Amino acid sequence: MNRLSLEANVRFINNIYKPCIENCKVIGGDIQNVLETLDHGKAVLDTGVKCDQYIAFYGGHHFHKLFTAFTSTNFQYTNGKNLEIIDWGCGQALATCVLIDYFVENNLNPNIVSITLIEPSQIALKRGYNFVCQMRQYKLCAGSTVQMVNKYMDDLSPNDLVSDIKNIKVHLFSNIIDVETFSLDKLHGLVLNSFQGLNRFICTSPGGDRSHRLSKFHNLFSQSCQISNLVISEEPIYKEIFYFKTRRYNHIK
Repeated sequence: MNRLSLEANVRFINNIYKPCIENCKVIGGDIQNVLETLDHGKAVLDTGVKCDQYIAFYGGHHFHKLFTAFTSTNFQYTNGKNLEIIDWGCGQALATCVLIDYFVENNLNPNIVSITLIEPSQIALKRGYNFVCQMRQYKLCAGSTVQMVNKYMDDLSPNDLVSDIKNIKVHLFSNIIDVETFSLDKLHGLVLNSFQGLNRFICTSPGGDRSHRLSKFHNLFSQSCQISNLVISEEPIYKEIFYFKTRRYNHIK
């Protein structure tokens, strides 16, 4: 497992993304084999090597898409307020780490009281827990509890999820709504039964022919809840990530 240093100011790009790239730079002509092993980002990871490879190949994409989505959300409103973070299908908790990174970058100071990490891969979940614990050095989440739920999405029940109606709930769905191995209807019912009060949903997607699930997910809530401040974007993002074909950092769509 790639361990983060205990130095101050742990940030996603320098302390999570780049170390995994260094661990994976030895990958040569078998790049396609690695992508197939990772099922192009959809596999349930079962080794530390695969966890490193996932972050090296996809961590930059996650970071830039999430940062763009967070920028479209009025998180200034959360300053000084209690927040719960629920990271669905979290993998190695990249979305939670990037959200904390975003708060730090923009000098936002919500009070993160709890973080719930939901993931079927035990090794990815444990790595995610360790990453989040490193990010908890910051005052905004120093007192937060971190709950690990090692389950597939369809196996979740309300007993797995603890919430306070008075807190703002931030739900992170980073490249998970597209995965067709679980029921959106069941997920919708679970959220309604488990999270009362103000809920915010951040959903990012690789796009393509599976994006219809994002539309269905939105429609389910639009029929059962009052939705406000909806922001949808399909604009391409050009940012710097490590590109294994060229073995260097390039601006990639």
